[in-house]
Amino acid sequence: MITTTDMKVLETNSVALGIPLNNLMEAAGKSIADFVDSQLKGKRGLRIVVMVGKGGNGGDGLVAARYLSSIGYMVEVLPAYPSSEVEHPDALFNLKILKKLDSVKIHEPGRLDVLENKDVIIDALLGTGVRGVLRSPLKELVDKANEVEAILKIAADTPSGLNPDTGEVHGTAFKAHYTVTFHDLKPGLLKNREYTGEIIVANIGIPSEAEKYVGPGDVIHRVPPRPRDAHKGSSGRVLVIAGSKRYVGAAYLAAQAPLLAGVDLSFLVVPEAIRGIAAGFSPDVITLSYPGDYLSVDAVSLITKYVEELKPHAIAIGPGLGSESETLEAVKKLTGYIVERKIPLVLDADALKTVKLGVDRFNGMVVLTPHRGEFRNITNYTITENLGEALQLVETAAKNLNAVVLLKAPVDIISNGEKTRLNKTGNPYMAVGGTGDVLTGLVTGLIPQVKNVFHAACIAAYLNGLAGDYLLKTNKQVSASNILKVLPLVKSKPLEIHRRVYD
Repeated sequence: MITTTDMKVLETNSVALGIPLNNLMEAAGKSIADFVDSQLKGKRGLRIVVMVGKGGNGGDGLVAARYLSSIGYMVEVLPAYPSSEVEHPDALFNLKILKKLDSVKIHEPGRLDVLENKDVIIDALLGTGVRGVLRSPLKELVDKANEVEAILKIAADTPSGLNPDTGEVHGTAFKAHYTVTFHDLKPGLLKNREYTGEIIVANIGIPSEAEKYVGPGDVIHRVPPRPRDAHKGSSGRVLVIAGSKRYVGAAYLAAQAPLLAGVDLSFLVVPEAIRGIAAGFSPDVITLSYPGDYLSVDAVSLITKYVEELKPHAIAIGPGLGSESETLEAVKKLTGYIVERKIPLVLDADALKTVKLGVDRFNGMVVLTPHRGEFRNITNYTITENLGEALQLVETAAKNLNAVVLLKAPVDIISNGEKTRLNKTGNPYMAVGGTGDVLTGLVTGLIPQVKNVFHAACIAAYLNGLAGDYLLKTNKQVSASNILKVLPLVKSKPLEIHRRVYD
């Protein structure tokens, strides 16, 4: 079962794999036509009307009309809008085809009388992405379609007017005998059978790789655009606890990346000994400090005051902290404090030394970002080259830790114990220092926007690797600082960059 957002992700990831959306539309329309034909049992002279909207769902209906006409049915198309208002390029493509055919009659938009005395009515007005109350001219078409008698009423993907995620109907919705939905069930379809009728799931050729691997669709459809009425902090505040007298750069990288991921405010908490150096890296990061050369138990109370005051939407701990025994003790105390307050938390680098499978169990809001050696230290599991075995080990660890585990490897594995995704972006040159710190910052910065720690971890792994691959493709040095430079481009145009790098 998938949500409408999941479906959009799969469609875009399919495009990234080289499958044009029109191929999926063709398969969707044919699946409707094949089902209608199977129900009519070859009575080819029957009259069919297809109500079509101006989006992709309308395109599915246009394809269905073409197929049904080609096997002998009397097919008419009733558009809701003039062709000049058709928004989806593939729907417009299929409309132009139908206009060249004598076998399909296309009516003027909104003619309610066309729905009378028809044997079959197909609802292809709205797709799964549309919400809320039906408005004119859609409401009038749906009301009329519900009023007239027909042997068969079919909804394409979801009945128009029904929310496919929740099953809610505001006012009116198309009442179908059957709903032919694409690829997988949407949860709302099971909650209002009065409108959906019997549900048929049609395979439209979306490859399993579109779901298995993180892709540009995850970025485009899960990271929301910045609202026009945005104000400082509305896209998130994060706090990064990092750095020591020995390691300064890691703290900067981990704190700068959230800003490039899209948050408004990034606070970096470092030892007083390096505050001036850390603050000098970037004026965009707000640098705070605690006394000393490294994180100690004495600093915990001050850091918790920062948390109470700043109310961050996500926190990261680890990059560059060092592994002093007192530092690890402080990390343990801070982790417990943050988990208790249900603030999403990312643990990386030295902070991972405080985590042990069989001892620790989190609250589902913690992301761990180990490489294979760190994963072995946490779990005593050794990751081999067998991807299937590695996947099972990561899933088991994530489930028992009740956390998201992002295993950094040639193929990244991201799991929360229930869902698991793979990420193939990235290259061996990213083994240089600092790229993991950027990843930590990306996960932290995406959490307030995506509002889901699992999806944030998946998208961060993909973007970090894509940025590294883009640098390699364009003959630039692969380094953590250069990844920061190209992240805005990669995040804003993931599909375009993906095609440029991998096609």
